[in-house]
Amino acid sequence: MKKSGLCLAALFLAACANPPEERAALPPPDTEAEPVDCAPPSSFGGFLFWMEPPALPPGASLILKPWFTTQPGVMVPVPAACLEDVVLSGPATLEADGRTVTINADAGPGAAVQVQGKVGEAGLSGRILVYLEEAQPLVGRWSQPEEACANEGAEPVRELIFHPDDTFSLTWTPFEIYRDYWGTYTFEEGVLTLLPDGGNHIPSDAAFSGKVELGSGTLQLPPALFGTPARGAACTAPFRR
Repeated sequence: MKKSGLCLAALFLAACANPPEERAALPPPDTEAEPVDCAPPSSFGGFLFWMEPPALPPGASLILKPWFTTQPGVMVPVPAACLEDVVLSGPATLEADGRTVTINADAGPGAAVQVQGKVGEAGLSGRILVYLEEAQPLVGRWSQPEEACANEGAEPVRELIFHPDDTFSLTWTPFEIYRDYWGTYTFEEGVLTLLPDGGNHIPSDAAFSGKVELGSGTLQLPPALFGTPARGAACTAPFRR
């Protein structure tokens, strides 16, 4: 037994004397990012931020997204990494990522922020309009839900836009830069009045003025206010942002 114990001890010491075999070092992961293609996708056209200037209240933020267009209404997204050298002019701050614009908390209504940037050697620019939600609660893009209008057998207004400069446009079926009609508007004491000054289809049966109900993210307009589309019936469903 004594001899056997000595043998086991010797084996144990021998095992401890030999360090574990070192594993071969793994190659470092390939961290090199794929190259970003910032070349214009077409020989004609240009880069832009948006077709129509967005409207933001003080304190709100917007992430700049570059696009390329070959014609009005046709926009191809450009990789965000391609946008460089962004410069702002007006009551706003450019955040550390170089693409997020935050409107200053003390910016006044009616102010505008001019945005400039580059994609490669090409320049692009745009404006951001400032408004107060309390003074202009309708500003923004509204539409009627497709499903609710389909249940009525009616045609939804797919784009109703109110701008901070008191202009609007209404379109049942948006296509590129097509609008059904446009003009100016007033909204006082719950009464919305549309004053069309141009259009491709201005309904002859529209009252263009009436009492509306503004809720949290909803806008109820009587169909008689905006009229009947060129094809189909007017929808009674409330608008949503």
